[in-house]
Amino acid sequence: MTADVAREVGRLIESLDGKEWSLPTPCSKWDVHAVVDHLLDVQRRFRVTMTGGDKPTTSAFQDNTAVLVAAFEQEDAPARTVTTRLGHMPGRTALDILTMEHLIHGWDLGRATGRVPSFTDSVAERIIAFCEFMNPRLPPHLRNLKDPQPVAEDAPGVDRLAALSGRTVSV
Repeated sequence: MTADVAREVGRLIESLDGKEWSLPTPCSKWDVHAVVDHLLDVQRRFRVTMTGGDKPTTSAFQDNTAVLVAAFEQEDAPARTVTTRLGHMPGRTALDILTMEHLIHGWDLGRATGRVPSFTDSVAERIIAFCEFMNPRLPPHLRNLKDPQPVAEDAPGVDRLAALSGRTVSV
């Protein structure tokens, strides 16, 4: 995941107040608390993927982010083969999966709480291209994107990514 995306999602999480944790999100099965728990679990699993250490049972979002950013910034990280629950893949693919998770669920958190996350279009565009390339190549049981939804062509990149993942975006 890129450091700026992780920092923005961290900012959203840190800004949550008590009543917002139970708000519904565009991720239909999860409220805000469940989305944050999911992101923490994803970060913890990728810590194992990228560092070879044990999966922390508890760790803060910002701590996970620091470990992951450092791991992905290592010179060999993009080309190194890593093992995930999806199988063996280049580190670059793992980075794109983690970035996708943070962008989409950061968007979910923003929509649920009325905050507008600040994600750069270039990162969102890269992840859109990644999703469009990877999703049809995955076995059906591993495809986690729902049917794409309509979105304006000139919408921000993260909105188009959300629509690609099956979220309803105002058109």
